[in-house]
Amino acid sequence: MKNNSLEILMLIKEIYLKSMYKIEESLGDSGLTHQQIMVLKIIAHNKEVNITKLCDELHLSKGTVSGIVNRLEKTDYIKKVKYDFDKRNTYISFSTKGIEFVNNFRGQMEEIFNNIFSEMTEEENKVIISSLKLLKNKMNK
Repeated sequence: MKNNSLEILMLIKEIYLKSMYKIEESLGDSGLTHQQIMVLKIIAHNKEVNITKLCDELHLSKGTVSGIVNRLEKTDYIKKVKYDFDKRNTYISFSTKGIEFVNNFRGQMEEIFNNIFSEMTEEENKVIISSLKLLKNKMNK
């Protein structure tokens, strides 16, 4: 059986890039950069994070992440919180404006990607999900 690993990887990369393009296209009016969007995404998945976690997830330096966080704080998308139990770390969570932005954004993304997937049959969707889960499980080994 022929090994199509390079073709699979290139398809995944192309799908990822096209997905990111769709996301950035829908955020055109927001003024946010790709990296700022990624920070908001990580916060959305974790509710609250520290700079170290953001650095690990984004594979960026502390200085770069701090700059991104500072700009998001200035635009009032996020807020920084210090806790008495952990004086060394600053935690980042959504502000009210950030929560509203993420909820609106999530709705936009759902609509965009629902339109894409609505053109596929239920069976095609099941095959894609099954195949992606299989790939994910293989990569986790």
